[in-house]
Amino acid sequence: MDREQLESLRRDAKRRDFLVFKMALGQHLSVSETDDLEQITNKEKARLNEKCMLLEAPYAHLPPLPPALPDFWHAINTRFEPPEMKFFTWCIDGQRDAMEEYIEAQEGRIGERVLQRGLVSACEGGRADVVRYLLKKGARVSGRAVEHACQRCDLTLFEVFIEHGWNPNQQIPSLDGGFGVALPHCTRDLRIVQFLLAQGADPNLGPFISWKRSGLGSTPPMDRNSGDALTRAARNGNIEVIDLLLQHGAVLEWSTPLHSALCSWPQNRQVFVYFLRLGADPNKDIRYPYGTAWDGGTPLLWAMRSRNWDAIELLLESGADPEACNLYPCIARMDTKEKNRDKSLMKAFMDLMNKVGGKTSIYTHSGDRCPYS
Repeated sequence: MDREQLESLRRDAKRRDFLVFKMALGQHLSVSETDDLEQITNKEKARLNEKCMLLEAPYAHLPPLPPALPDFWHAINTRFEPPEMKFFTWCIDGQRDAMEEYIEAQEGRIGERVLQRGLVSACEGGRADVVRYLLKKGARVSGRAVEHACQRCDLTLFEVFIEHGWNPNQQIPSLDGGFGVALPHCTRDLRIVQFLLAQGADPNLGPFISWKRSGLGSTPPMDRNSGDALTRAARNGNIEVIDLLLQHGAVLEWSTPLHSALCSWPQNRQVFVYFLRLGADPNKDIRYPYGTAWDGGTPLLWAMRSRNWDAIELLLESGADPEACNLYPCIARMDTKEKNRDKSLMKAFMDLMNKVGGKTSIYTHSGDRCPYS
């Protein structure tokens, strides 16, 4: 998007905000103002539709994904009467007799919003028997219900959902569209991962990065080349889960497991080494179209930020290249910021380079002497 397009978007946004605020004050819009608002709204819809099409285009040859789960957001978050609130308490506490008595007393008049809120409450409490009963009474598996099952890592709840037609590749609605599907959120539990994969969960399905899905609502297009599951598994540190995902087709190159394992150091040192042996790229560079290089970077840069000399040594032994992330100037700035007149960080890094025996111990790949050594 060029500067002129950005400026046009800013003008439209400013005009739209003014007109919406005017309506919020109870003031009527003129005919021209109404036309302006309609044109701006239509342009925004067209822009977002085009954005969706661009995200979906690379996967047009693949079978379509199942529809996203309903969220029932308004039904769940509306005001309820005291008897209904008591019903929800029975659901979360698993008081089956009281709950059934309440439903039977309604003589078939119980509303969808009460059933859906009761279902979410039962999932929150991990009451699989109550969940099964409510689904039989007409409740539907919702995004919030599956979200609670993910938070609890509750295999029994997932089994009940499957009994009632849930597909593990159904997207779970969220405020920014970033939740995705269940599998990546359950990678700390081997049994659930086994179950979901056996039910057809796609280990390469996940949400697009935030800047790609921005503005696309609670259920934007899904990334079918996502490394979300493997990346989360690396942070959770279960090698059996990692192997299981890879056996079911998870693509290592689409994930950032080394970065993720570094976030849980030293607990995940074994996982970090395991991914290096699997061939994870030690020079994989996370880049964003905003911020600075410091916001992304390679595993080597991430390790240097936290002074993780153990990880730095492992990365150098595996072929990590300091120049891939422009590391030397970064270390120099760190020395300056910390007022290290003796350049202690740079010296420590160069000593480690010499220990590993790298070809770039004090020379850059171009053959020039590193200016910070």
